[in-house]
Amino acid sequence: MSIVNGNYDLMQKNLDALWLRQKIINSNIANIDTPDFIASQVEFEDLFLEILESGEDRETINRMASELKAEVVPDDTPAVNENGNNVDIDKQNVEMVRTQIQYQVVTRLMADEMSRERYAINEGRR
Repeated sequence: MSIVNGNYDLMQKNLDALWLRQKIINSNIANIDTPDFIASQVEFEDLFLEILESGEDRETINRMASELKAEVVPDDTPAVNENGNNVDIDKQNVEMVRTQIQYQVVTRLMADEMSRERYAINEGRR
C-alpha cells in the first residue's frame, strides 16, 4: 500500500483488470475463425464506478475496491461471421487500443504517485 494513500492499491487493481482484458482480447482475436466461438469481455470499470459513487467514506470505498475482482463474461453481441462466431475484429481492435491507452495512463499515474512519495521521503530527511 502507498504511504500517502490507498490510490496505489486501486491503481494496481485497475492494471490487473486491464491486463486481463488484454489477454481476453488476444484470445478473442485468436479464435476469430473458430466456428461458434463466443467472444468474452472483461467487466471492471462499471463495478468500480458503482463503488466510487456509493457515497461511502474513503476507508469503506478502499475496502470495497480492494475486494473488487474483474469479471470475464460472454459478449452478448450476435454472431457477425458466417461460422456462427461473434468476434468482431473491428471492435476487438478498438478495445485493444483503448486498453493499451488506459494501461499507459494508469502506469504513468503510478509513477507520478511514487515520485511524489519519494520526494516526500527525501525532503523529510533534510
